[in-house]
Amino acid sequence: MVQSQSFQSTSSATLSKERRAQLPPVFPVLVAITADTAASAAVRITHALAQECGAVPTVLHVVQEDIAESPATTGAMGSIPEADLDPAYRTAQLLALEEQVHRTLGALPAWQYDVEVGATVSTIVQRAHELRAELVILGLPQHNFFRRAFVRDTMQGIAENTQSAVLAVRPELTHRPESILVAVDFSITSLRAAHLACQLVAPGGRIILVYVQPDLPPESSADSTRMTADGTSTLESALASLIDELTCRKTVTITSIIEHGSSIHGVKEAALRMNPDAIALGARHHSAVDWFFGDSVSTELVSERRWSLLLVPE
Repeated sequence: MVQSQSFQSTSSATLSKERRAQLPPVFPVLVAITADTAASAAVRITHALAQECGAVPTVLHVVQEDIAESPATTGAMGSIPEADLDPAYRTAQLLALEEQVHRTLGALPAWQYDVEVGATVSTIVQRAHELRAELVILGLPQHNFFRRAFVRDTMQGIAENTQSAVLAVRPELTHRPESILVAVDFSITSLRAAHLACQLVAPGGRIILVYVQPDLPPESSADSTRMTADGTSTLESALASLIDELTCRKTVTITSIIEHGSSIHGVKEAALRMNPDAIALGARHHSAVDWFFGDSVSTELVSERRWSLLLVPE
């Protein structure tokens, strides 16, 4: 998140119509699922979006090039060159994918089902581009450190290489979120996240806007204190203006809170108090070093996997 002093440049205009995250009446979504428990949540939310919001889902299972489940040995993992993945194997994987969805929903919706071979991130990114997907939905499982790093890198790769928003859902979120906390710094991405959150939240749901204002150092002068008081007043006005804009688009309950301190600490503290179903935030481009060391709010939240996340790209 940016410093509070920079919000004034965009607060009066919020977002022009063409730059809002506006979902069309019918829109494609890509659901990338695996065999873990988080897949059920991704499938159930997708079903709700298809029933209530006009989503047209494609469900994708990516078989990695150098590793695949052996069709002859249940539960066995073996190295299978891509050339050896014959049509019979692909058909078996596709049937397993459809069975997984059927088992979750009790029926098999008339969605598109695909099995592709390749690297996970690049395959998902390419498919999202082909579909012009508005949303990529992933499961957010609780696993060991290796799995955590894999999920983080997958989300990073998708968010940085597509124009699709990424919705990563924890296993317990099996319905459209009823409450979404939106980290707002009045950047374009955070404003788009707020608009998209209003469209994805369940009818009658709640949106909580959180703005994190950095604390002033003790040695700040009286002039700095006066500027902060003025800035806070302007900030409250900007948040009220954004709430008015969001509520005119959909009937939801929208509140705002102002936290103090670092961006990461402020967002996490607000989430711990408000206990939202999901957190939405703008996903900016970061270097590999930033992502590895967690030098961003999105990186920190992805790595913790404590909340379902909606990442909205630049």
